[in-house]
Amino acid sequence: MERLEIIFSEKCLDYSYSGHIESPERVGQATEILKELAYPFLEPEPASKKDLVSVHTPEWVERVERGGYFDVDTPGSDNIYDYASLSAGGALLAAKVRGFSLLRPPGHHAGIAGKALGAPTLGFCYFNNLAVAVRHLNQRTLIVDIDGHHGNGTQEIFLGDPKVTYISLHRSPHYPGTGLTSERTV
Repeated sequence: MERLEIIFSEKCLDYSYSGHIESPERVGQATEILKELAYPFLEPEPASKKDLVSVHTPEWVERVERGGYFDVDTPGSDNIYDYASLSAGGALLAAKVRGFSLLRPPGHHAGIAGKALGAPTLGFCYFNNLAVAVRHLNQRTLIVDIDGHHGNGTQEIFLGDPKVTYISLHRSPHYPGTGLTSERTV
């Protein structure tokens, strides 16, 4: 039996913000466990701008490329584009090989032009990695998002898309304050 391939790059452990909850430790610990269990690892390439603008506005992609501060939850850095595009590239590779991407930064709060559905912050997310991969595949897709928080960016991107059904299992009411009702394909 073939083992699920894990998409990972040590580069995603290089950025961090002192005292920030989205830290490299959680991904680092998970990769160590998976390596001990002999899962095969693949190194991704960054997503192309063409793939990124398939779900985000060109202005948003350029804003992430400029780096700097975004909001209190999403501090950013001068090279955040490199990390964020690599994470989106990991999702693309995972979709291609039917593997599992274990990269950061995460993505389900990133909407079409950044903050989605009136959320107060980006919630540590710059690009919607899963949305980039799903849009690239261009196939009928069921997304089941199991997280403490509603994936407001994923909902915004795929709302009304006949090829994608999005289900979010999350605590409510909770950050970001969205996802309280069902609508169309969500």
